[in-house]
Amino acid sequence: MDMRRFLRIGRLLGDESVHMLSECHVTVVGMGAVGSYALEVLARSGVRHIRVVDFDTVGITNINRQLLATESTLGRKKVEVARQRVLDINPEAHVESFDIFAHEESLDTILVEPVDLVLDAIDSVAPKLALLEGVYRRNIPVISSMGAALRTDPSRITTGDLMDTYGCPLAKHIRTKLRRRGIDRGIMTVFSPEPVNFHYEDPERETHAEFNEQILDRGRVRRVLGSLPSITGIFGLRLGHEAVFSLLDMKRIVTP
Repeated sequence: MDMRRFLRIGRLLGDESVHMLSECHVTVVGMGAVGSYALEVLARSGVRHIRVVDFDTVGITNINRQLLATESTLGRKKVEVARQRVLDINPEAHVESFDIFAHEESLDTILVEPVDLVLDAIDSVAPKLALLEGVYRRNIPVISSMGAALRTDPSRITTGDLMDTYGCPLAKHIRTKLRRRGIDRGIMTVFSPEPVNFHYEDPERETHAEFNEQILDRGRVRRVLGSLPSITGIFGLRLGHEAVFSLLDMKRIVTP
């Protein structure tokens, strides 16, 4: 690997850390606003083995906040745009693009080994629950992004175990449902306790920040929530940042 590409990482964290990151395998599920920025951190930190998962195409309403969404990428599969971007950053990277929907039946494909860490950037409840339960049952480390929509205060964005989150309607909804499935501590999250005016009143309706009108997707109504490029970007950058240091901690534990 050409170390000049990641010289500044090496100067700060050491060349050994750069080498460790280059050997890590990370799966990022969700290539929207949060996932695309998390992916950027991974690629620019020297993580060479990346799997990107998303079933969607780039739409015009993605442009206000999604790193992969530009006029030239409209209509293209998000995973293919993501793969090309990573390779433009690091031609030595190995990027797997999985154009599939995350649900119980697809988890064996999404989580096929090797996987050192999963980043959850899904913004719909059912697939998010499926993924988080799936990685928990398989003992795969995960960092999950909770709700970034409706927030305006970047100073409130923080991290913590899912069971310790507070002030986030999505986090409350997810942890309640996971507890009913026998899942407790061990899922790290990026979240914001900034007060928002949103409640999960109808279990058949799910939040979704991808479109500017209500749509039906796989039989579920997906709601539109306002979001800023700054806040969703910071969520993604924080997700990627936590991933880098989690990977280094894991590698140092197993390295003699």
